[in-house]
Amino acid sequence: MEKFSYKNIEPILIIGVLMAVTLTVNAQKLPQIQEISVRAPDNVKIDGKLTDWPNPLLNAQKTDGYLNAYNSTNRIYYTIANDDNNLYIVIRGLGTRVAVKSLSGGFTFTISHTVDKKARAKAADNVVIIFPVPVDDKTINNVLGPIRGGFNFYNEEEIYPAGYPYIKQLDSIQVLTNARLSPVIKEIKVKGIKEIPDSLISVYNETGIKAMMQFTWRQPSYELAIPLKYLNLDVNNPVKFSYNIMLTGGPPDPRLNGVQIDPDPGTMFMMAPTDFWGTYALIKK
Repeated sequence: MEKFSYKNIEPILIIGVLMAVTLTVNAQKLPQIQEISVRAPDNVKIDGKLTDWPNPLLNAQKTDGYLNAYNSTNRIYYTIANDDNNLYIVIRGLGTRVAVKSLSGGFTFTISHTVDKKARAKAADNVVIIFPVPVDDKTINNVLGPIRGGFNFYNEEEIYPAGYPYIKQLDSIQVLTNARLSPVIKEIKVKGIKEIPDSLISVYNETGIKAMMQFTWRQPSYELAIPLKYLNLDVNNPVKFSYNIMLTGGPPDPRLNGVQIDPDPGTMFMMAPTDFWGTYALIKK
């Protein structure tokens, strides 16, 4: 894999949301699956804000203006990266549907030591991390209430130039949404790590596994750090492994039994699990 480093890239402050059409066009320029090994920035802070990483919504003409791939199956920009001690998964969701789906079913991250496409999904030594841990519809509606109630403050193009009159309102909506989100993302579900017998651990755990989710206006962001020691991976002996990112979604709504479903892409995205596999090898500094 080609070497890539963020060491000398200054953090980019997230200053707005580009129009949806522009996002779609620019996303098409990125690979569906990350194709390179990435060295994580120094002193990464897992806070869900992504300010340590290139902004996936800015600098449309620059390759360093994005996370490293855009996967249309899950509707996410993402980067998988490493340093000497941790593996990182960084995600920016395209739209609030990603937020709803992740809160109702969680993002499931699977690390498999095999790259055999037939064996990796069910390998006995797979490590699985689920974050956020699913919550109910009432909680999701409460979290997203400020965003859904604030559409009058968003302009039609979803781009906010300097001097846009509702920036303060948008900032207030973001602060309120994150305040409502914080109490419901307190746990991480862990499977396949023998050193961690409990399946649910606090986000404030002492294991070194870290995860956080935040909103930047209407767009959800996620960061996850997993110590390499739990994955039996060593940066001094890099071997290719597989990873899977799945958006499970919530359980089927019993009220829809026997009801003909609108087959539009948005509806189908919300109703069925979506996932993809990729491969990665650790990279030295």
